[in-house]
Amino acid sequence: MKKVGLLLTIFVLALVGCTHHRDGSYTSASSYIKVIDKETSSDYKEAWIMAYNPYNSEEKDPMKIIVREPMVWNLIEKDKEYFSTYSQEKGKPWVLEQISYPGDEKGLR
Repeated sequence: MKKVGLLLTIFVLALVGCTHHRDGSYTSASSYIKVIDKETSSDYKEAWIMAYNPYNSEEKDPMKIIVREPMVWNLIEKDKEYFSTYSQEKGKPWVLEQISYPGDEKGLR
């Protein structure tokens, strides 16, 4: 029993060590977003959306969110509202982690 506890403790510490940035260089957020534009680089190797949180009355400036999966980018529609999770490393643009329709209880997460 002690070995299981020790192995579990080592696993948790390793997991936290791999995902925690001590210098505060990693940020993650979840919010509603309204997509106002979809764009790609000229060589189509990078795709992104321009979106803002429609429920944040203080900030309506759109943010650039990189979409790494082409299939996901193809399904996102302009002028639609979604619930999303996105992350950012210091000095880099936001990256889409998850997106779904608001209230879609049967959607995969």
